[in-house]
Amino acid sequence: MIALYIILGILLLLFLLILIKVEIFAVYSDELSLTLKVLFYRIVLLPSKPKPKKKEEPKKEPEKKPTEQPEDKKEKKQKQSYLTKLKNKKGLTGVLSLLTGVARIAAGTLKGLLSHVVIHKMDVGIALSSDDSSSTAVNYGRLCSIVYPAVDVISAATVCKSYRVTLEPVFDDEKKTRIYVDVHAHLRICFAVAEAIKAGVKLLLVRLRL
Repeated sequence: MIALYIILGILLLLFLLILIKVEIFAVYSDELSLTLKVLFYRIVLLPSKPKPKKKEEPKKEPEKKPTEQPEDKKEKKQKQSYLTKLKNKKGLTGVLSLLTGVARIAAGTLKGLLSHVVIHKMDVGIALSSDDSSSTAVNYGRLCSIVYPAVDVISAATVCKSYRVTLEPVFDDEKKTRIYVDVHAHLRICFAVAEAIKAGVKLLLVRLRL
């Protein structure tokens, strides 16, 4: 009976993880506004609220640290990091193979996470202005060659339901460049947990091979 309760508890937890999602609201105009929403709770990350000033406390004299004994120094020397031990055992090739494996796992995990990100709205608007008309035209061409491919990559890597990009040159020296970005996306917790477990297993396998 206890085993049945445990199984039901695990299934309930998995069901809740499937339901729970993290929503991201990002807006940039004059400043960046970033908000996370989990269930009914909103967490405003940016702009951050100014912290109240603390009263200055009288400075305390720094306490004298006890002098290290020779035995303590020996213990510190004996403690080595995992990379140092790997280098001593396998040489530089072992360290490079570990770093290569970690980089591949990180890239795969990021790709897997992005494939589960659902973008409900992505609006990008840039009105580009420069000192003169010729530089405006040149910079506008460069901007188009960067922004449009970047948006195509993002929309292909994620589940993008709606996006709009508006780029325009402003041939008026008195006007300044204006940038507007509005993004609303979400990611379900269960997919993030699954990708984290996959990455952890792969890292463990890489470490065991070495």
